[in-house]
Amino acid sequence: MKNFDRRTFLKTNSIALAGLPLFSAFSFKSNNRTINSDSQKINFTRDGLDFNPDEYSELLTKLTNGQKGITDNYSRFGVVEELEKKFANSLGKESAVFMPTGTMANHIAVKILAGNKKRVLVQNVSHLYNDSGDCAQKLSGINLIPLGGDKTTFTLEQVKSAVKRSNQGRVKTGIGAILIESPVRRKDNEMFDFAEMQRISEFARDEGIKMHLDGARLFNAVAHSYHSVKDFTDLFDTVYVSLYKNFNAASGAILAGDKDQLKDLYHTRRMFGGGMPQVWPFAVVASHFAESFLSDYKKALGNFEIFKQELEKNSKLKIEKVKNGTNVFILSVLSGDALVLKKNLMNYNIILPEPISNTFKIKTNTSLLRSDPKQLAIKFINSLV
Repeated sequence: MKNFDRRTFLKTNSIALAGLPLFSAFSFKSNNRTINSDSQKINFTRDGLDFNPDEYSELLTKLTNGQKGITDNYSRFGVVEELEKKFANSLGKESAVFMPTGTMANHIAVKILAGNKKRVLVQNVSHLYNDSGDCAQKLSGINLIPLGGDKTTFTLEQVKSAVKRSNQGRVKTGIGAILIESPVRRKDNEMFDFAEMQRISEFARDEGIKMHLDGARLFNAVAHSYHSVKDFTDLFDTVYVSLYKNFNAASGAILAGDKDQLKDLYHTRRMFGGGMPQVWPFAVVASHFAESFLSDYKKALGNFEIFKQELEKNSKLKIEKVKNGTNVFILSVLSGDALVLKKNLMNYNIILPEPISNTFKIKTNTSLLRSDPKQLAIKFINSLV
């Protein structure tokens, strides 16, 4: 595995951030945008800050104090409508619709895009294929065709083969859509190869096949690549982004695409049981953190690089980056007991995932802004004893 390169990181983020429209027009503001100052917990287990109920309630009170026009009506209007418009703009799409979950967003997207052509190509390791209870198959009669085996990236050649096989059946059944998940949770948030993604997108457009991006962690991919948000989203007809992974909402998702595709989609959302009476507590928090996520995460990664350098001055610990990865790193305990390290760090309010043998799969997030990185390294080293 390749070690984290600070110079590459700085170059990467300057390019990625340049292509991102900011969320500066949101109507509600707070001086406490980046973190909840009452919590000093540093978690290496989540994509976001992982608020407990007290922290979330306190933040929600601060964000809504004195604000008007926030509430929604069955997931429409108010702050939800504002959130949809701003995410549509940021993602480079004409329209966006709030969804209660990413599972529903992905399901409805492929349902719309596939139309009467019920076959949809997906990664074998994708969330929709493995972790959604076969919802697309059972509820919408969609035939998901997995590609790529255990790899994050399937190839254009594999796509062409699947299309040819589908077209040459005794009963011709065309491919209606292609779903690509990137980064991929089951592969430690590894990114789908961007050049291959471009080739597949170009082929799909020539063939009249629609494209959907499961971009639950899209903004992590932007921060860890040379590509802007629109570099990714321009390759797809629709895109889903999670509101809780990076943007710390208690739940929620955004599905963005063309106006004609998403027109009156709230009817379909309600048909699937997603017409929630009030979702403003999700939308307010997501909007708040979306304003500055990439700049905050860039600072957090800078802290992480300092932390990594300090940590590796001690020969007992080592950190490696997942190949073509994003926010998942491998922390190896070269000398000492990983369980002892995890237990002792809890005394400092530092949370690690469960170890696998003597290694941890740790995640970077903006909780790294809560501590001086050199002091954080000292706490790790001291906790090995």
